[in-house]
Amino acid sequence: MNFRMDRLNGEMQKNISDIINNKIKDPRVAGKMISVLSVNCAKDLKTAKVYLSIYGEKSEAKKAFEAVCHCAGFIRKEMSMYFKDIRTIPQLTFFLDDSMEYSAKIDSILEQIKK
Repeated sequence: MNFRMDRLNGEMQKNISDIINNKIKDPRVAGKMISVLSVNCAKDLKTAKVYLSIYGEKSEAKKAFEAVCHCAGFIRKEMSMYFKDIRTIPQLTFFLDDSMEYSAKIDSILEQIKK
């Protein structure tokens, strides 16, 4: 990727995180610790993949993820306030990243092997 795309992905990550944590009023999202791990925007700027990590109980995290997916249009509209120089704001697709859970599971297995 080139420097411009890296910078754009970083700005989108920061702004999407701000919108999710401060502007969405859905009770399924409010108060949850939601982190935007990365954003991968397509070269043509038509689509962007947003990877989220949601801390907490699995069922609550799933509900929060569904709420964020439901608010994708709102998030996209809010992003247009941040990115005035981009002709079209990318269509957002959210993915739940469970790599932290997977890492913890591997660590616990390794600890059991040590014993």
